Amino acid sequence: MICSVIVPIYKGSEYLPKLVDIVQQWSDLSEDIKLEIIFVNDFPEEPIVLPQMDNQYKVSIHVLNNQRNMGIHYSRIAGVQFATGEYIVFLDQDDTLSKSYLISQLQHLKDGEAVICNGLYRNGEKVFSISNPMKKEYSFQEYLEYGYPLVSLGQLLIRKKSIPQEWLMNIMIHNGWDDHFLWTLLMRHDVKISTNEDTLYVHEEDGNNASFNWKQMSLSGRNFRDIFLKLNLMNDTQEKQFRCMTDSKILKYENYDELETLLNKTTSNKLDEFFCSKDIRSISIYGFGVYGKQFYDSILSTGLKVEYCIDRRSDNKNAAIPVISLHENMQKVDAIIVSPVSSFNEIEKDIKKYCSFEVLSLLNILREVNSPTS
Repeated sequence: MICSVIVPIYKGSEYLPKLVDIVQQWSDLSEDIKLEIIFVNDFPEEPIVLPQMDNQYKVSIHVLNNQRNMGIHYSRIAGVQFATGEYIVFLDQDDTLSKSYLISQLQHLKDGEAVICNGLYRNGEKVFSISNPMKKEYSFQEYLEYGYPLVSLGQLLIRKKSIPQEWLMNIMIHNGWDDHFLWTLLMRHDVKISTNEDTLYVHEEDGNNASFNWKQMSLSGRNFRDIFLKLNLMNDTQEKQFRCMTDSKILKYENYDELETLLNKTTSNKLDEFFCSKDIRSISIYGFGVYGKQFYDSILSTGLKVEYCIDRRSDNKNAAIPVISLHENMQKVDAIIVSPVSSFNEIEKDIKKYCSFEVLSLLNILREVNSPTS
């Protein structure tokens, strides 16, 4: 049995030794598994130089060179077309997988066509946790309601024959949503997904990923939406849900782009002046993700006191201050600042079920602070 590991490389030669070592460790655990790594060089101006290897390596290594920078989806497809394995693992160049990844995934695959595992973000938070559990079953309807559940394709092991032809025949030109595209097609074709609670994957961010390039993600979202609609795989009701879900996510990316820009240009003094003008001196931050934490750091030097943070995934947050879930006996603060950019009205309604504190949007605060008239 052969497993093919496909890794697009973009200015990432320094990652090659680690990736080879990871796959070699899988080979050491089973004589019955043959492994091949396919590096697809998407920056041909910089040739891939493979690490020095001795005879102990039992992994076949191949290098494919794109004629020019073609993007991650094109590169993954090129890898699939070259692959000889029955099973496929798609990795980003900076991914980290555990030594037991392959054995564990194959054990949990059972009668499925693909299997997903749990993973960690770089800060140590789990992708799936008590507050964000892995589903027992995944379906197209569940996708339309909740969206893409993974952080990366590195969590997925899939049988090569189960990769939908639509994904191989419709190349996305903007990086970011090709993994989302693959998952959507798997769901639409009722491909059986097995689940694996083992934490086997670590998601890193090296600056060359699309994940935090919000403009790129917005463009990619539109690219995906338009391609999928042209495939005519949905009825009218599903299409309406699909448009609503994708458009909402695209708008969220655009708002996060604005939030990041404003947060980076707003000084601590300006924020302090704003809150003083509103007679707000004690707050809680709702949503302690990337931008909730950045906002927290930006006001540490002010007279503003952050009493605690509120997060739906409070069981999975690493922080220097208390992180709680919404409850009726929360300590009184002058205001709760909401860092997520989407669904503010719904979040405000949820908060008001538990308290009467003032609720403000971080994005709206930053807009006001940076308005020409302020």
